Amino acid sequence: MSLENIDGALFRKALIHSARMLEQNKKVVDSLNVYPVPDGDTGTNMSLTMEQAVAEAAKIKSDDLKRIVDAAAWGALMGARGNSGVILSQLFRGFAAGVADGKDSLNSKELAAAFKKGVEEAYKAVLKPVEGTILTVAREAAERMLLEAKKSMDIVDNLEKTIEHAKKVLDKTPEMLPILKEAGVVDAGGKGLIILMEGFLQALKNPNMVGEYKLGELIAETEQEPVSLNVENLEYIYCTELILQTETPGADLEALKSQISVLGDSLLVTGMNNVIKIHVHTNHPGDVLEKALKWGELTKVKIDNMKLQHEEFVRTSVNQSADHDDAVEVKDIEIVAVVSGEGLKEIFKSIGAGVIIEGGQSMNPSIERILAAVEEQKSPNIIILPNNKNIILTAEQVKNLTSKKVYVVPTKSIPQGISAILAYDPNYSAEENVKRMSDSLKNVITGEVTFAARDSKWNGTAIKEGDILGIMDGELVAIGSERQKVLEELVQKMATKKRSGMLTFYYGEEVTQEEAEEIASKVAERYPDFEVEIYRGGQSLYYYIVSLE
Repeated sequence: MSLENIDGALFRKALIHSARMLEQNKKVVDSLNVYPVPDGDTGTNMSLTMEQAVAEAAKIKSDDLKRIVDAAAWGALMGARGNSGVILSQLFRGFAAGVADGKDSLNSKELAAAFKKGVEEAYKAVLKPVEGTILTVAREAAERMLLEAKKSMDIVDNLEKTIEHAKKVLDKTPEMLPILKEAGVVDAGGKGLIILMEGFLQALKNPNMVGEYKLGELIAETEQEPVSLNVENLEYIYCTELILQTETPGADLEALKSQISVLGDSLLVTGMNNVIKIHVHTNHPGDVLEKALKWGELTKVKIDNMKLQHEEFVRTSVNQSADHDDAVEVKDIEIVAVVSGEGLKEIFKSIGAGVIIEGGQSMNPSIERILAAVEEQKSPNIIILPNNKNIILTAEQVKNLTSKKVYVVPTKSIPQGISAILAYDPNYSAEENVKRMSDSLKNVITGEVTFAARDSKWNGTAIKEGDILGIMDGELVAIGSERQKVLEELVQKMATKKRSGMLTFYYGEEVTQEEAEEIASKVAERYPDFEVEIYRGGQSLYYYIVSLE
């Protein structure tokens, strides 16, 4: 068949079908993660981004091409999550900018030019573009599409040749990125883009195959339930927080924890130099303060009645008033952190994160969700802690979507996020704090223990599905069949980077406290120059997250 123009109605159908194709094949794309860890989410992120693009386009009741394209671009931007989703949203953004106002259809040259504009915008969104990724596949596809458009006005024929070329480029991505070659995979984002293009082409060939789109039919993002408090079973009422300043650095945190632990639960004692942060739920906050006073001077003491807080939350949720909102003290700076795991969320809240966005490995929040969290705050300055390398680019996009001053500290892990918050000081400006928080990341080594989601290989070593993996700062360093041995090997590798410091274990939802304590005890005995601490993280997929500072 020959097709020389795409109008609004056909573009919308092609968009719908391409999104459906990706949704059906998202697991194939997810499986192309370089490391076979269970959080490969490129396909899922791209599919969720497409879902919102289609949802917005479907809201346009007319067949106005420009309105449909603009709506899809806006939806993709709001739905974008993960690096692949953000890049895809920028492809849409540039494409929409390449479609002139008043256009009711696109010919082959106009389609190719708009796609080329999309590629240019996608490259701009990435600080240091890397070849061998979705960007390479997109750029090569756009160049071939432009070349074919000069030869023929048949969009179908040109798109077929473009996809054929793009597949060849995708097959070469392992040669461009050695890490892909070692893992035996092609680039996941590039694969996802080709699936979208194939779905688009199928709809152009047979528009009648595309049925009506129903809002939310592809993937409906599950809204996270707010953390609730069971006041019926509340054993300790007062949430007590304070900063303790000791005369000399290096206080015995274990001894301090031991003294306070008998007074309540949810205890967190952590510090840097001679400044120690204490958080505990207790019925006797005065006793906590008395014990802390023996160690140094107290500052920033905060005692909240959690039962009354909960009752007030319920009351105001049902009947919020503007007068009440006006009475709330507005902080100059608010910290927004992306965290998953009940224990980790509690830790982040206790050390200064004012807002927690549910997310992390395999659950990258969208631009829209992060933007909503920012907009809900009354503070004029917002510092975002992504705590995941795949969320940093998403968070960066929020800067241009709000009138607030948004700063992103590029935390790639939970330990980096905790270190960043501990470096925060409300006496400094937002800019000074961002510098302090960013500088603190240099002192953190992050370790993670998880399992292999598929067969793979690493440094010539075969990895079998279900093997336990140890990862240090994003690099695979240990493989085994027992998580305790893998964790020990991981710690050994981490210990070569620092001779002393604080070693903290955050154990996941599948690990018991007894197991974590046993391992921590062995590590403490083996490395006497390290202060060893354990906390319940409650995170999924990762048995342990380890921090060394």
